[in-house]
Order: sequence, then C-alpha cells, then structure tokens
Amino acid sequence: MKRALFACSLVAAAAAPAAADEVDAPQRITLEEAVDAATTGNFQVALGNEQVRGAESRVRKTKTYRLPSLGIKANVFLWDSEIPLEVAGMQLGVIREQVTGSAEVSIVQPITTAIVLGKLIKLEEAGVTASRAELDVTKLDLGYQAAEAYLGALQLGTLREIAATSVAQLEANLELVRKLRAADVLSDLDVLRLEASRDQAIQQALEAESGAETAERGLALLLGLPDGTDLELVELEDATPELGWTEDEAVELAQRQRPEARVAAAHSTQADLGIEVARAAYLPSVVAIASYTHAFNAGQLGSADSAFVGLSLEWNLWDWGSRKEDIAQARSASRQASLYEGFVDDQLSFDVRAKWLKASTARKTLDVSKTGLKASEEAYRLQQVRFTQGAVTATEVIDAEAEVARGRSQATIARYQYLIAWMAVVRAVGDMPHLAP
Repeated sequence: MKRALFACSLVAAAAAPAAADEVDAPQRITLEEAVDAATTGNFQVALGNEQVRGAESRVRKTKTYRLPSLGIKANVFLWDSEIPLEVAGMQLGVIREQVTGSAEVSIVQPITTAIVLGKLIKLEEAGVTASRAELDVTKLDLGYQAAEAYLGALQLGTLREIAATSVAQLEANLELVRKLRAADVLSDLDVLRLEASRDQAIQQALEAESGAETAERGLALLLGLPDGTDLELVELEDATPELGWTEDEAVELAQRQRPEARVAAAHSTQADLGIEVARAAYLPSVVAIASYTHAFNAGQLGSADSAFVGLSLEWNLWDWGSRKEDIAQARSASRQASLYEGFVDDQLSFDVRAKWLKASTARKTLDVSKTGLKASEEAYRLQQVRFTQGAVTATEVIDAEAEVARGRSQATIARYQYLIAWMAVVRAVGDMPHLAP
C-alpha cells in the first residue's frame, strides 16, 4: 500500500500547478522508491492484476458446475377460440380456454460431470498460477528497467559533474598561463592550446547536461509521471555490493525461484489436464431432473398441477473420430508444453551464467579503473607542481588534466556499469533489484 501511495503522491505532486511566482521543486526519489513506483503504478501491472482476477473468476465458475441448476419457464397463449366439451349436443365444459398458460420450475443436477470436474478445476487453478507468475515476471522486468534507468541517469549526472570540474580546472590553468604569457614566460601557442582544451571541455559538459536531463525524463516516463516532471535522484554513496553468489549458486537459485519457470510449469500442468478433459467427451452425460408445472386454464381434461423426477442420458456414440482428434491435439499440446518447460530451464541457466560473467568482468574493470584514476590524479598533481616551477609545458599539463578527466569518466562508467550488471544478476536469480547481496 505504501508503494502505491508513493507512486500516487509523485504523480499528484508533479501534476499540481505551481504558483505564478514559484518554480516547482524537483521530486526527490531514491532507487528503492523508483523500483517500487515502477512495480505498482505501471499499466502493465494493472493489466496483469486484471488477468489474475479473470483466471480466479474462471475457477469459481467451474466450481459451480458441481451444484444443481434451478430454472423457471413460463408461457401464455392466446388461441383463436376456446374448445368446448360437447356431448350429444350439450356443452359440458371447456377442453381448452382461449387463453392458456403454464409455469414450470425445474432442478437439474449433473451426475457424470463430477467425474471430470475435479480435473477441470485443477486445470483452471493452474491457469491462476500461470497468471500470477506472469505478473511476477512483469514486476521483475519493470523493477530492473527502473533500476537500470535510475543508475543510467545517475551515471550521466556524475559525468556532467566531472565535465564541469574539468572546465573549472582548465579555467584556473588558463588564468595562470595568461599571467605567464604576460610575463613572456610562455608563448601565445600555449594560451591557444589551453583555450581549445577548455572549449572542448565545455562542449563535453553541455553534452553531459543534455544526456543527464534526457535520462531523468526517461525515468519519469517509466514511472508513469507526467511529461516534464523534474526528478532529484539520490546518490548511492559508492555502493558497490559483491556478487554474493558463485555462478552455480546463482543458477540453482534461479531454477528455484524464477517466475518464468513457474509459468512454464503451470502451462505444462494445464496441457496434461487438458488430455483428461478431452477424454471425458467419450462418457455419457447423465443428469437428474426434478420438475413441477402449474397450468392456467387447463380445461376440463387437463391437470392444473403436475410434477416428475427422473434421469436423462445423452451419449454420443459415433462422431467419425472427432473426439479422437481432440485427444490427439491435447496430447500434442502437452508435449509442446513439456518441451518448452525444458527449454525455459536451459534458457534460465544460460541467462544467469551470462549475466553473472558480465557482472564479474564489470567488477574487475571497476577495480582496474580505480587504480588507473589514482595514478592519473597523482601524475596530474606532479605536473601541476612542475608547471608552476616552469619545468613542464602547458601542453604536458593539458595532457595530464585530460588523463584525469578520462580516468574519472572511466571510473564513473565502470562503477555504474557494474551496478547495472549487478542488478541484472539479481533479476536473473528471480529477486527484485536491490543493492544488498
């Protein structure tokens, strides 16, 4: 309930009109809140919930077949004339009135239906299981998409900050270079090179700004928020969880709890039960009937009230092989469902192993990028000291600063790419995306 209320509050706050002299404050949202909002407020979840309700309704309907049905039938007829009862020219009464009618109440209780009804109920219950598992698949997919979009937006926002820092550093160096040029220590070429690097960094900052804004808008769209909603994303504070599972452990966990496996198993159960239901067509249909009829204006020879109880049997003895082919189709559907269930099991194993390997590689890349960033930052610090002493050229300082900016960008990309890969592993084992192993 809290998740749904949070999603609704985001929409309501984003849609509320701002005062003429005020600017709407950005909507602050954490990674967990984004995942929750995506898995509660998305239309695909609402659609999946309706499909579950429909499947549950079919189960309840099937169970009603166990109970007797009660029916009422009534009629009124206006004849062209009455039929008198005459004997030797004398009218003794009326055989049929001009206006007649009757009302009938009947109760029908199926008997042979109970033989297959249990199988039919189990078939429909398997449909409910499949619908619920499919809804779980949808939620997991939406949760991962929200986490991926959130992390991607954070990555671009961090790159934007890195670009702005590079611009500030180049501006500071440019000011120093201009002073040294005024003192004839450096040449105009040194100034021009640094200005060109500064302008290039500004261009990168503008591109990063545009990319970050686009990513945040895409996240708002995924969460079902109105167009133009401004989001404030919460940084993850260097969260880099370990994988937590070995490759084989991840595969075993996925086989136990991935909803895709439950979907395939439920469809296989449905197909197997479909064979039993098809076979039931060979059985006769026997029902018990009780009926009471009251006739209006029945006449002298008619009876006003009548009732009976009895059995009714209907048996299709020959249909030129139609039922046989129905059973053959049901068996074929069962074999297909079994093959698909095996395929899903293999596909899940492959999916988990691929994502685990990708996350493992991303983790190693992250460690390497951290080492490289420390080295480039130390090299830049040393070049700055030597530059102020006149021991190196502006070009060497520019190159060192570029290496730092590149190292920071690579470390940022490596970090977020690992987090996205980690989220993919969490999704692959059947858990909702989160940061704790």
